[in-house]
Amino acid sequence: MADKVRLGLIQLCGCSGCHISLLDLHEQLLDVLPNLEIVYAPIIADVKEIPECDVFLIEGGARNEHDEHLIHEIREKSKVVIAWGTCAVYGGIPGLGNLYSAEQLKKTVYGTETTDNVGELPSDEMVPPLTNSVMPVPSIVDVEYVIPGCPPRPEINAGAIVALLEGRDPELPKKIVCDECPRTKENVIPETFKRTFEGTPDPEKCLFEQGYTCVGMGTRAGCGALCPSAGVPCRGCYGKTDEVLDQGSSLANTYAAAGDEALKISDKSALFNRFTLPAALISKKQE
Repeated sequence: MADKVRLGLIQLCGCSGCHISLLDLHEQLLDVLPNLEIVYAPIIADVKEIPECDVFLIEGGARNEHDEHLIHEIREKSKVVIAWGTCAVYGGIPGLGNLYSAEQLKKTVYGTETTDNVGELPSDEMVPPLTNSVMPVPSIVDVEYVIPGCPPRPEINAGAIVALLEGRDPELPKKIVCDECPRTKENVIPETFKRTFEGTPDPEKCLFEQGYTCVGMGTRAGCGALCPSAGVPCRGCYGKTDEVLDQGSSLANTYAAAGDEALKISDKSALFNRFTLPAALISKKQE
C-alpha cells in the first residue's frame, strides 16, 4: 500500500473498553501499524481539531449535544465511519437510561444525598446539555460499517482493520452465541427461571434449559461464548443478528414459550434489551 491510512479514534458515551481491546492485539498491532497513521485519538493525545480521515472509529453513542455535534463533524471529515463497539452500534448499557427522562436522571444523580454530592446541577457551561435519549451512531449519521461487542474481541478488531487495509468489507459472524457455546442442548423448555446466584448450574448443560436467564439464542456470535463457558448466562452484548429487526422482541418471543413463568422475570427490558434499547423498536420512555 503506497499511502498510509489516516485513522481517527474517539470515545463518546462509552467506557474506553473498545480502545483497550484494540491494545489487546499486542504484537499483532505491529503488523498493521506501519500501514496506519493515527491522526486523531484524544485517549492518546489532546488534539483540538478533527482532521480529514480515511477511517474513523467511533466508540460510544451520543448522550449529550456535544457528542452529537462531534459525530456530525466526524462524518463530514471521514471517508469511512465505523460504529465501534456495542455502545456506538446500539447504545449499550448507557442506553438503559432511556427508560427514564433526562430530567429524572439528573434529579436522581445530583439530587440523591451522598457524601460528596452538593445537591447542585452542573451548569451547561460545565457539562453539555443532555439529549432526550441515548442515540446510537447509525441513528445520527450514515456509517459504512458496524463492529458490535462490549468490547469487540481483539480478533474481531484485527479482522476489520486488515480487511479495510486490503480493500475488503469487514465481515461479522452470522451465527448466534449458542452456536459457539460448548454446553449440551436438549431443546428443553425450562419450567421456571432463576437468578444467576441461585444454585449451582450443571457445567455441561445449557444454562437456559436449566432455567437461567441466558440470551445467547438471540445474540450475535463473535465472543466465543466466553460467559456461558465460564458458567455465566449470556447478557447479549453483541446485539442482534442480521435475521431479526429487534433483539428484545426476538428474545421475548423465545422466552414466551415458557408461558406464565416468563412473565415472572423481573426487569425484562434490562434482560432483553440490556445493550440495545436505543436501537429497539420502542427505544425510550414514552412521554
